[in-house]
Amino acid sequence: MEFSEISVQIYFARYGHSISDRLLHEYLEMIPAKIRVSIERYQRWQDRQATLFGKLLLLKALQTQSQATYLNKFHSMKVSRFGKPFIEGGPEFSISHSQDIVVVALTQSNAIGIDIEKIHPVDKNDFIKELPEVAAFYNNHAPDQANHLFFDCWTKKESVLKALGKGLLVPLKEVVLKEDQACVDKVTWFIKRLSIDEHYSCHIATQRPLEQFTVVFVNLLNGYYNLNDI
Repeated sequence: MEFSEISVQIYFARYGHSISDRLLHEYLEMIPAKIRVSIERYQRWQDRQATLFGKLLLLKALQTQSQATYLNKFHSMKVSRFGKPFIEGGPEFSISHSQDIVVVALTQSNAIGIDIEKIHPVDKNDFIKELPEVAAFYNNHAPDQANHLFFDCWTKKESVLKALGKGLLVPLKEVVLKEDQACVDKVTWFIKRLSIDEHYSCHIATQRPLEQFTVVFVNLLNGYYNLNDI
């Protein structure tokens, strides 16, 4: 079977230190009230800032795609019964964050999922039930390489589940990986590795092969974002 290809926009930002109260206020003023309330509920500044930056990156992606309608689309965002945010009628998007990086992927009309994780040592015994592949990683490779393989496997599967929109309702072990593809519920997904940072693993899942993608860094820590800046 042949698949037509798609293009994807990817934006990422770092949130490794707390921004000033002034900048926080300015950013929050750009966010719809119902989303702003949910952001302000977070107790830890890291969670609050990661969520805020994710929404700002989405706003940036929508703005770049359509200057005329991006605010309407952003304000019309809804949440599915599985907790996945979406914009009725598209475009499709996915947001992920880990440690101090947040990423957003956006495409026009096809389901998409992105996942990023900071690579760190793990205990394989905590994950063997959910990720049967784990045992082979740690039995056949040095610990550092095994950790990389573990998070590559994890982010590939998580990106597919995010694209499905059902989250952890589908067990990770039901996502079967084969090179740059994955299969779950008899549906094939295409997976692409993104080189965001050497200390992180990041993958994107799409219904069709990626024709092209752009990766753009936005410096939100220093107030770079501007609604009038494309």
